[in-house]
Amino acid sequence: MDETGKIGKRALLVLPAAATHLGLVLVLGVLHVRLPPGGWVERAVGYYGALSGASSAYSFFAPSVGPLPWATFEVRDRAGTLTTDVLETGASREADLRVKNIIGMYWDEQDPAVRRSLVASWVAKVFAKHPEADSVVVRLESYDLPSMAEVRAGKQPQWYVEYRAKFTLKAQLAAGEVSKEATP
Repeated sequence: MDETGKIGKRALLVLPAAATHLGLVLVLGVLHVRLPPGGWVERAVGYYGALSGASSAYSFFAPSVGPLPWATFEVRDRAGTLTTDVLETGASREADLRVKNIIGMYWDEQDPAVRRSLVASWVAKVFAKHPEADSVVVRLESYDLPSMAEVRAGKQPQWYVEYRAKFTLKAQLAAGEVSKEATP
């Protein structure tokens, strides 16, 4: 058998598999079609969708998509130099997505004490990253994407400051070196 025949046979095997996958992506992900629950077909398609990503919904502008969370840290050293930092490292997209998910926990949490603990742990990470830091101001913002109908009506996306606080080191508090600004 020549090379053309081998390619033809391979295409006959791959083409139906690719068509089936694209069909499942369309049905499961884009159209949000749900199979009748409890049967083996529903379980098999569910496993396939989870393993392949075919069940992922591609709905960036959907109403269920919340605002994009963002955290910035203004680090001031003893000399008064101001530096802005973030928790994302840029090492990989996956790591930065995980950081975004952790930041998003702030919006999911309702207990103010837990929210403050989350923010304090992030600030502790920034203090560890910047040992020369005197204070850190954390700003939690969200980027609100309007729905497509709102965009057509003229609404623009915008940032909202959800939380802002200044953190200083306890050693400075004990020494009385803190200004009159509120320290949460």
